[in-house]
Amino acid sequence: MIDVIFSGAAAVLSGLGLGSGGLLVIYLTIFGEYQQITAQGINLLFFLFSSGSAMVYHFFHRKINYGVVLTLVCSGMVGALVGTALVKVLGGPAVRKIFGFMLVISGVLALKKASGRAER
Repeated sequence: MIDVIFSGAAAVLSGLGLGSGGLLVIYLTIFGEYQQITAQGINLLFFLFSSGSAMVYHFFHRKINYGVVLTLVCSGMVGALVGTALVKVLGGPAVRKIFGFMLVISGVLALKKASGRAER
């Protein structure tokens, strides 16, 4: 039941634009005791539903910038290839630490940006 509650909270945070995917992976690996690769797969499935519903809304309200979409798709594919190569070269534990570090940096930057907006 706690998993359902946390997933619901992650969905709400995602809807608010917090980017809660990182939170879901952290929760599933630490408290759910899932392997990181399994947690990332669950997170991707979660993302498909949350982003899919947002995409439908924006498509019908004609708010999609297809140039930006193409850029993001291409850079995402390059990132996936680079990430796969890194796992093969560095190994899972090192990539896991890099991923955690990136999440911390991303969180700090998001908090800094949010506090800058609050001061205005």
